Amino acid sequence: MQPTIKGGGEVSEIKSNGLFIVLEGTDGSGKGTQFALLADKLKKEGYNVETFDFPRYDEPSSHFVKQYLNGIYGGLNDVGPYTASLFYALDRFEAGYAIKKALASGKIVLANRFTGANMGHQGTKFDNTEERHGYFVWLDNIEFEMLKIPRPDKNFVLRVPADIAQILVDHKDKRSYTDKKRDIHEADITHLEKSVEVYDNLCELFPNDFQRIDCVRNGKLLPIATIHKLLWETVQPLLPPKPSHLDTPEFNIETHNITPSNESYLAKDTSGVYSITPLGKAFLDDAITNSTGDVYGFTEKLSSVTIAAAMARLSRRGDDMRVTLLDEFATSADKDQKLIQKVITAYGDDSVQQLVGQHMVVENASNLLTKKLEWGRLGAYLEQSTRYIYYDQKDKKGNYRFYVPPQFDNNTKNIYSLAMNKIFDLYSVMVRTLTTYVRKNSSIPASERDIAWQGATRAQACDAIRTVLPVATKSTVGIFASGQALESLIMHLLADELKEARLTGQKLLDEGRKIFPAFLERADKAERGGAIIAYKAKTFSSVKELAKKYLPQNYGQQDQPVMLTNVYPNNEFDLIPNMVYEHSNLSLKEIKQEVEKWSYDKKEAVFMAYIGERLNRRHKPGRALENVYYSWDIVCDYGIFRDLQRHRMVDDLAWQPLTPRYGYEIPSLIEQADLVEQFEQCFDISMELYSQLQSAGYELEAQYATLLGHKMRWKVSYNVREAFHLHELRTSPQGHPGYRKLVGQMHELLAQHHPLLAEAMKFVNKDEDPELTRLAAERATQYKLKLLSN
Repeated sequence: MQPTIKGGGEVSEIKSNGLFIVLEGTDGSGKGTQFALLADKLKKEGYNVETFDFPRYDEPSSHFVKQYLNGIYGGLNDVGPYTASLFYALDRFEAGYAIKKALASGKIVLANRFTGANMGHQGTKFDNTEERHGYFVWLDNIEFEMLKIPRPDKNFVLRVPADIAQILVDHKDKRSYTDKKRDIHEADITHLEKSVEVYDNLCELFPNDFQRIDCVRNGKLLPIATIHKLLWETVQPLLPPKPSHLDTPEFNIETHNITPSNESYLAKDTSGVYSITPLGKAFLDDAITNSTGDVYGFTEKLSSVTIAAAMARLSRRGDDMRVTLLDEFATSADKDQKLIQKVITAYGDDSVQQLVGQHMVVENASNLLTKKLEWGRLGAYLEQSTRYIYYDQKDKKGNYRFYVPPQFDNNTKNIYSLAMNKIFDLYSVMVRTLTTYVRKNSSIPASERDIAWQGATRAQACDAIRTVLPVATKSTVGIFASGQALESLIMHLLADELKEARLTGQKLLDEGRKIFPAFLERADKAERGGAIIAYKAKTFSSVKELAKKYLPQNYGQQDQPVMLTNVYPNNEFDLIPNMVYEHSNLSLKEIKQEVEKWSYDKKEAVFMAYIGERLNRRHKPGRALENVYYSWDIVCDYGIFRDLQRHRMVDDLAWQPLTPRYGYEIPSLIEQADLVEQFEQCFDISMELYSQLQSAGYELEAQYATLLGHKMRWKVSYNVREAFHLHELRTSPQGHPGYRKLVGQMHELLAQHHPLLAEAMKFVNKDEDPELTRLAAERATQYKLKLLSN
């Protein structure tokens, strides 16, 4: 064992089964390269190696180090050596347990920089050699005695003169902890010169701890291979015997010509075939649910990013997924962003974006923005409900929850805010009055008026009065989306003509990059995301200008709230060839020719068999039904639209700019509660504000002045399989009366064209029947028993 630095010159020994080696040296001395080469050499020699790179910039424990190196606390001499040393010591303290564990298991622990790095750099701040020596002793006691950080067995110092070292610094890749070419240590040539001196001093004072390796001869840097050879020859005599399990047949290198790799998780024979070692199986036993079977899931040992990166490699690698996981990702599991960068950049595989999901939240979004946020088909969204929340609460500044466009001039802003406050004042009075009215006239006995009753009556009042809430009303939206879906949403928002959308798109990009920057790296780059954003914005504005030029600008008339503008195909029996296709060996064309010869009864029999016996609305027929399409042109209030827009698995969805010109309806509950006057006053204020905003040149922003009860025009197309879901769900008795009525009208129009399909939607306007639910469970049990018996 090697003697170690102690206060007062004492010597102590480290007792462990492993060996702790550190590479030290000035910045630019090639430590990173030699560190990687030494680690690889040790592994190839059959040792279990665990590596640490300090400071650990990807860990929270390095926060103060990064701030210090970026000059946040001042220049190099503004932070004293004792203070700066504590920043680094805490990072090593955090890693101490992992180092101890590795040593106890007999591993070779290899660190790129350790306590000696503090001594080498902070020691430059002392001109007096005795004071510097005292600092060395102080730091030794702090780290190894007080914090109990494991002490290295040997520190090898790669010596490179400062002038050559600084040139090498400029050739380094971009570092994660700084966006500068050089940090405050590297930028100061005097500091580099002094640190070379201090490292020399350390090797002279403590030869048992620090051993110097000269990397420059005759003023020239030695070749990398030569330095590696010098280092290996110095390290080799210190190495303990190789782990005993390597002598077993599975690991006998000479007998089987197997090369251990990646912490000996895998072994590869001469033909290139991988096998999983006992150590690899132990890792898999923790990381996946079944390390030997054909079906398995992932545990919480691996992050979702690591799992997604590993799965994305499936398309480009033919090995067992477990081999891929051990070979490429097991040792990178704690470096998520670097891992993703590797998969996307090095492998050119951005399919990983589809496999990692991220939760994002947008606070204080207007109800104009919420629909734009919820535009994407592949995300999942949650939004504060106007059905269960009173929107008359004010914030700390005493303001109601409405969005004020920042681009308004001061006069417009005052007019806008005054009108909004009047509407919210009226809303507040009406929603409270209506809640009291509903509860007073409830038919539920007093003994049964529990919390559920209170919630139901509150929802009834909120449902009726939400129509006076302005579209400017602010809400919170929760988003769960894959990296790919989030990138698409961001680009869509950045291309939008509405300023609120563009500002939010930029904020989503900024915050998303803090979590998984690799996924969003190209979102606004000129050649990738920038080009897409420009394309979207340009095509939208071009079509808008041409539509304005060639179409009359008056508001269209529509007698009915719903028009079925397109149905395909006309005959619902045209579905039958698609229904039987998977049960035949004929081409689709040949099947159609045969079906045309069938009688009506034959066609009906196949059609009804495909629909099956539906015992609840979740019993949805197969994908052949996706060959039937309906297109709708709808006029309804914005509140109904925002409810139905949640159905995003549609083929087409677009809406026109919001306007008060289509009018509004007065809910019967408002009339019963004698609140018509206040209700209509809200719409009068809205109409006046809308006109004022248009006159002031804010035509786009005038939409914020409309109310949820104002009617708007939109269109949607979907297939009949989606119609089963939408029509049955949105006509259930628990739904909002507004959309229940609208979807009911849509279903009647569908039934006129496709009566058999409409009849198959047997849960339209119905609650689920408890008897059918019981029957469904009984059938499921019978079917399961049948499968087991076979």
